[in-house]
Parts: sequence; structure tokens; C-alpha cells
Amino acid sequence: MTSTTVTRTLRLDPELNSSIAASAEREGVSPSHIVNQALRRTVEWDAFAQKFGFVSVPASLMNRLMDNLSEEQARELGRWVGKNHVREFLTFWFKEVSPRNVVQGYPRLTAKYGRAFEYEERADGGRWVIILKHGSGRKWSAYYEELLRAVFSDIVQRQAAIESSEHQVVARFSLA
Repeated sequence: MTSTTVTRTLRLDPELNSSIAASAEREGVSPSHIVNQALRRTVEWDAFAQKFGFVSVPASLMNRLMDNLSEEQARELGRWVGKNHVREFLTFWFKEVSPRNVVQGYPRLTAKYGRAFEYEERADGGRWVIILKHGSGRKWSAYYEELLRAVFSDIVQRQAAIESSEHQVVARFSLA
């Protein structure tokens, strides 16, 4: 696979340049890779997240808040997010709500930049499997399970077989 790149000259503050070089050294990648990651995050996430009202909070705070909910309250919160927040998110980011945006856009961006869970997908002849691996316990699984149920029933309007364990949620469905 051939990759096409564009050369662009940027003026950087010396301190920023040093930080980029140090990050590249720590990660074992080129400074260009670090700059590309930062720019991609800015155009794919930060530019929208700020306007949409996202805030950064430590995972420990989110886990503490979830610990204070019952499992049924976690499920209710997941249903509310699935019915309301996901539709607004998709409309804001992609300007349309489509099954493909629901499946590919929302969880990919949330996993990559929100870092709430790891996301995997597999498509085979119209049948899809998506996995949200969060590692945060039963209440988070209940939350994600209900979020996905609401998304599939209210937004995608497709049947999905959803199962969960303590640390992940799996949805199987068809977009055809």
C-alpha cells in the first residue's frame, strides 16, 4: 500500500519543538508522527468536542461516580445516553444519523479519543460484530449494554443480539 503525504513547513516555538522531539523519542517514533497524531486529534475530535461540550475528567472520577449508582441506575443512564446523546453527537459530528455512522463513527471516535473503551469490529457479508472492551466492571457493562440497546432500537432501528461480561460488551447485528 502506497502512502501519499504532503510536505508542509510549520513554525514552532522552541519549547514545543523540544516537547515534540522528547515525545517522539519516548514513543520510538518520528517527530512527524507525533505532529500528525496531534493534528488528526484536533480535526477529528477536539474541534468538535469543545463545541459539543465535552470535558476531560480523570477515569478515576468517572469510576467513582459509577460506583455510586445501582446497576439499574447505570442501565437507565445508558438508555438515556443511547436515546439522546448519541443522536446529537452523530448529527453534530457527521451532519446525519445513519447506521454506518452509528456503527463506525461513534464508537471509533469515542474509543480513540475519549478512551472510554477499546473498540473492535468485524464485518462479514453484512453481519457485524462490535466489541467494547472497557475493563471497568459490571456496572459499566450494564451501562454500555443499555446504551447499545437504545442505539440499535431507536436510532439504527435494527435488531441486535447484545451480550456482556464484567469487562466487555458484544453486539451482533446486520446493517442490510
